[in-house]
Amino acid sequence: MKIHTALMCIFIISLFTLHQCARTDIRDIDKSKLIIDSNCMRTKWFKKWGWCCVALKGDPCWPDQAACDSKCPRPHSS
Repeated sequence: MKIHTALMCIFIISLFTLHQCARTDIRDIDKSKLIIDSNCMRTKWFKKWGWCCVALKGDPCWPDQAACDSKCPRPHSS
């Protein structure tokens, strides 16, 4: 019986957490606190990890972040 009670409590807490998460509105996030200093994103590239530029057509990739940052344009500051 204790295990059923414990599982029920976990279930109720999970529902409450999910409800709170669903209530979060993305528009409420203060954009001035978001800092994006690079258009390079670390991704899997030919079965290895690499850095791809999401700002350039075709998302070209490089093996290291420095090479990507040197070729990829910086994001516009708002």
